[in-house]
Amino acid sequence: MKKIYCLLLFILPASTLFAQKEVLVDTIVKKYEITAGRRQLHLMIERELKKADISDGAYDKIIDVDGDIDKTAILSNAIFTKTNRTIAYIENNEKEDLTKRKYLGRVIDNLKLFNTDYGDGYVDIPYYSTLFENTYQVIRGLHNNNLAPYVKTNVSKAMYVISPLFDTDLEATKVLMSGMSELFPELLIKKIATMAPDAADIVVERAAPKNPKTILNYATSTAKERDIVRRNKSPYVNAIVRIADSAKTPLKAIFFIDDYIKGKESIAAINKITEDQDSYFKKLIELRQVNFTTALRKSYDRELAHESSRYVTKMNELHDQGEAVRFKCVEPLNSTELYYVMVYGSDDLYTSSFLGCYNRLMMRIKPMTGFEFLQSIGKDKFRTYLRLCANYNTIGSFLASMSDSSKQVLMKNFVSDLDNTLEGDLEGATDVANSFGSIQDSTLMQNIVQEIKANRDQRMKNVEKKRGFKIYDILYTMLTFSSDSLSAKLGIPPITKMPYTSLVDDTGKDSGAVVQQVFFYGDVDGKGVFNSYVGGFGAPDWKVTKEDFWVRIASTKGKPVVIYANKPLDEPEDEMAQNALQDYLDQNEIHPSVIIHRGHSYHLSGTLDHINYRHKVVILGACGAYQNLATVLGHSEDAQIVSTKQIGVGKINGPIIRAFNQRLLEGKDIDWVEMWTQLGKQFSSGEMKNLFDDYVPPYKNLGALFLKAYNRSGVNEDEE
Repeated sequence: MKKIYCLLLFILPASTLFAQKEVLVDTIVKKYEITAGRRQLHLMIERELKKADISDGAYDKIIDVDGDIDKTAILSNAIFTKTNRTIAYIENNEKEDLTKRKYLGRVIDNLKLFNTDYGDGYVDIPYYSTLFENTYQVIRGLHNNNLAPYVKTNVSKAMYVISPLFDTDLEATKVLMSGMSELFPELLIKKIATMAPDAADIVVERAAPKNPKTILNYATSTAKERDIVRRNKSPYVNAIVRIADSAKTPLKAIFFIDDYIKGKESIAAINKITEDQDSYFKKLIELRQVNFTTALRKSYDRELAHESSRYVTKMNELHDQGEAVRFKCVEPLNSTELYYVMVYGSDDLYTSSFLGCYNRLMMRIKPMTGFEFLQSIGKDKFRTYLRLCANYNTIGSFLASMSDSSKQVLMKNFVSDLDNTLEGDLEGATDVANSFGSIQDSTLMQNIVQEIKANRDQRMKNVEKKRGFKIYDILYTMLTFSSDSLSAKLGIPPITKMPYTSLVDDTGKDSGAVVQQVFFYGDVDGKGVFNSYVGGFGAPDWKVTKEDFWVRIASTKGKPVVIYANKPLDEPEDEMAQNALQDYLDQNEIHPSVIIHRGHSYHLSGTLDHINYRHKVVILGACGAYQNLATVLGHSEDAQIVSTKQIGVGKINGPIIRAFNQRLLEGKDIDWVEMWTQLGKQFSSGEMKNLFDDYVPPYKNLGALFLKAYNRSGVNEDEE
């Protein structure tokens, strides 16, 4: 979002040691002294200010932010008051024309950055308030030759953006580089080739403990950065260089950097560990526990997610094999290691893979209870684990493994401090929301509601806890409001209905029709489902047109409905057929509002890649597709999603799609509650009821509802 400028460091020292007299007024004293060249810069500033002013629809020197008085005042003050004050200071205090031009150019850049972001639909208010304030104070500091103290106490991304203003102030630049390398090394480390030697050395030394892998990559490259890293005198950097030169697999060995520096592991010992995949994974788990709260934690998270995928992929690929064959890869793992496979591989686990791992985990933790086991690993990622248990309907059996008092403590921890997680993201809150619909114990659920309310009320009293209050207010609303009233309360589109008119395509070849795109895949099951699916659209109600790579199914009675389905050609030609169909739709400006996945869960990523903001209804019939709600919403934030927590089967998917299409043919809004009630009567007992109960309609997608509501709440992640 924010343009980052390269630093040109250490060119000249400050020109004088004595502060100069200031004129602190909000207007230009001698306007007649403005040169023609600077007058053009003033006109550019005026144009950008007008553009900012009209952004909310009114010329009034106020930028309205969703009717929020406080946010409106902060942003309007930064854009108008602070800009005018800065311009006046420049013209009233600086003597050199080139200096004035440089400073005025910075003001123009600030306004352009703001207008670009506002035009893109998002403005980080605290950032821009800081940017305009910093610009004013930096110019004052340069004028008075006392900039360094201000920079030292105001190191930020905004300060970094305007740093070219003071690239000749040696002391201020050193202070900024030191602070940035501590707080935001990821911004600086990529620019060391453009920095003066002293500055680059500071950044490399400071960044190394937080980003050893980046330093390693530079040390093994052939670029200019290689020499910059290798000349560094820091013992930590030197150790990284030795790993780069001596380790057999440096990208794995770098995770042992702290143990190597402390003398706990030699290069030879590290090589032996990294050569064996199981040994490497087990050691990573140990290191992750040690680095649970350090700067390296996220690096271990990424590596563990990568290594866990190896186990998950193996189990998923062997889904047709017996238990002994399928789960052989996880047999050498102890309970803790198996737990991490599950939580780090959560996005890709098939239902049956999760259940197989869950059963083995519960056997291996004995004689500990589930509560004692989670305590033994410091409750690391326990929300993810409980969310998985809820999604796969095993939370009841997991909680049953512990005493009632332990159960209460665990669930209290589950919903506490959701605004203060180590990751600093919304994953914990989303996990909690996703679990609501799967907890059957009414007493436990009542306690959860009370705990969420208590957290909400506590943050309501603290004006600095806006983000935390919003998280808990949304969760509490989800638990206490009816489905019909949730939309108005949370400020999100209706969740119980999809208006028919919202689904009609109004452009291109199929204008006036509800257009659907259905994805099929070329395995044996996919071909069988495709033939059955197309066979269900017969004359005289439907017309089927077959092309080389897809079929077009169009209604001949009722409202116009057009369905495009790619042919399930032999893999990997099935993907070619999907892309050919997508090209045809794009070229003819045909915009499906409905996207349907028909295939196994291991094909699901292919369908998800095609989702865009025009898709209003997304039907995912694959096993465990419920785990992919965040991915869908990342492509289409208002999509209404039908998915299943466990096994996706054609004898459930088919009736759902037929009921959906029947309502479209009749021109009716999709009333999900009514439709789901009718389907429930069709699947009222036995195995079919159990299968259908695992399907989740849009109004019960609680994790999706939470994310939609939070994204519309107007709370900025930097407000606390």
